[in-house]
Amino acid sequence: MHTQHILFLSPINHLSIMAEGWASKLHAPMSTFISASYFNASEDHLPILAMEEVNVDITHLQAKPMTPQLLKEADLVIFIYDFNRDKQLDIPFSHQKKILQWNIPNPSYDKEPIEKWVTYQVACDTLADYVKGLKRYIE
Repeated sequence: MHTQHILFLSPINHLSIMAEGWASKLHAPMSTFISASYFNASEDHLPILAMEEVNVDITHLQAKPMTPQLLKEADLVIFIYDFNRDKQLDIPFSHQKKILQWNIPNPSYDKEPIEKWVTYQVACDTLADYVKGLKRYIE
């Protein structure tokens, strides 16, 4: 049987790592989950704290830099970005059939610490719902 490779891709690494953390709870032995980003976010402890609140440890996860090879190897690419604020990444047409897009608020736009914290909590909850919906793609 074929192992399905699912790539979480976001502008900042925190969002894709959070998605990978949630995906680890799916118990999908025939799927691998990889997080990647096309910008490197500064170190931020808030995504770790937001995920700890829901008992998901992401401290060991690291997003890979986005490469054409990662896109090529992925069976499904989940593009996670803020539809209203982030620039959509141009994905080659040959990969369009295997893309899902998830609208997740991007905390990097929040300047005040409390606003950033709230946005990470919203992102955490929204990602949980989206990842639960992945079951139909991986079963």
